[in-house]
Amino acid sequence: MKLESKNLTKKYDLDTLGIEDVSFAAENGIFGVAGEAGSGKCTLLGAIGGVLDISSGELLFDGVRANELPPSERDALLIRGEGEPVGGSVEHDIVYGLRLRGMRAKEAGARAREAAELLGITDALGMRARSLPPALRFRVGLARLAARRARIALLSDPYAGMTEDEKREAYAALVRVREHIGDCVAVVATGDGSELKYCGDEAAILRGGHIVRRGRVRDILADPRSAYVARFTADGHVNILTDGEKVYMARAEDIRLTEGDRPVLRSAGGYTLLYGGEGLPPVTAAGETARTHAGFSANALTELPEETALAAENALYGKYVKI
Repeated sequence: MKLESKNLTKKYDLDTLGIEDVSFAAENGIFGVAGEAGSGKCTLLGAIGGVLDISSGELLFDGVRANELPPSERDALLIRGEGEPVGGSVEHDIVYGLRLRGMRAKEAGARAREAAELLGITDALGMRARSLPPALRFRVGLARLAARRARIALLSDPYAGMTEDEKREAYAALVRVREHIGDCVAVVATGDGSELKYCGDEAAILRGGHIVRRGRVRDILADPRSAYVARFTADGHVNILTDGEKVYMARAEDIRLTEGDRPVLRSAGGYTLLYGGEGLPPVTAAGETARTHAGFSANALTELPEETALAAENALYGKYVKI
């Protein structure tokens, strides 16, 4: 399944913009859409699912215009945060949508059991879906997707209420289900930028209805290109420093000071800062190019070559990424 959005725009009225000129393509994979509340990510999901009309631009399914296609003909399944069960048992929750689409009870039951086995929730089939914790309820939602074999999966804040370990496992389960279906594209929308790593290989960052950064997730995280994206996608505390048009990001947890005769500042970014002691260059940056703060003034921000001396007391400890 190839999903394409070409300059997609949705205006609710003259004064209210949902999304504008949103373009991306995803084929048989997982595509992430991240943004704060009001960024347009829910509007985009609604436009893809057919519950919102499109003001301008084109939505293509396998190269065929889908702007006017009714929701019932889009073969899209929406999974909201925590799975949003319809009620009753887990098995009933999985079977419900299949029966609504006219599938016979025997086949629907067989598909539900197959999906439950794929997601590791066979023992939960008789439990009440609404009583399950968020991570397990999400797996029920994925089981609905696997049983229906929908070609488009729309996931809205799917990792809500989960721990970091649960998010990691939930993403692995999503990957497994998508691969099981095969001809399927999943669009994962999240309001938490730190979850971008669980949103597929490629993603788009939305702000005010516009895409402000798009590309491979690992490239976005390594090279945010703007202070907004740097802060939004940060997993932990981040310092943003500017020097004219240059903007730098510092993750304070990426460097630590080691006590000893020769204190060492080690960076997870691949370089090491060595404190030389009295009579020696105070700090030497060695290894990969280090980007650091050479003074307290933002105007003193500089990009260092592989080996450069600077005063340790003037270094802002952290990982610095040029954006």
